Amino acid sequence: MNVSVNPMPQPAHAAEAPNPARYDAIARFFHWVFAAGILYTSIAGYALAQLPAGAERDLLSRLNMSIATVLIALFPLRLGWTLVRTAPRALPGIPRLQRVLAHGVHTLIYAVIFIVLASGFLMVPNGYAFFGLVDIPTPFAKGPLTDTLFIVHRIGCALLAALVVLHVLAVVKHQLIARNDVLRRML
Repeated sequence: MNVSVNPMPQPAHAAEAPNPARYDAIARFFHWVFAAGILYTSIAGYALAQLPAGAERDLLSRLNMSIATVLIALFPLRLGWTLVRTAPRALPGIPRLQRVLAHGVHTLIYAVIFIVLASGFLMVPNGYAFFGLVDIPTPFAKGPLTDTLFIVHRIGCALLAALVVLHVLAVVKHQLIARNDVLRRML
């Protein structure tokens, strides 16, 4: 009887390393920071449209731009990490077409986040004070270009909001209807 014994047993998590069940801590950090930032800046951005000119509007605007600036700095890191990290294994029972569609929606979310962040920064004439501490210059003076970028930004924000709602609905469907515990992958 020939029995081979592995002299160096691997820890339980080592078997999951090439294809884990969850996203890694860095991916989860980026996901939740962007989720919170997008939620806040979306609400604040739409609130800004309702507020009259004044101190409250200026404060909310500076805070909105400052949080977006943090996301701008993190975006290349998040995108880079997405390209090099090990993706979790596919959920069982999900058809290939649905996985391809989900990947496409995630790619579209990244593209729209880029458009929203870039147009949001570029549309601001005369710079802004990052959290009231440091002046951040912006490249354009008020004019037709910043007006066009504002329109691009508004359309991008609406599209991003729709994609986020679609994303959340997909999570709810998978968590509550399909019961495949998809939410645990990002917690």
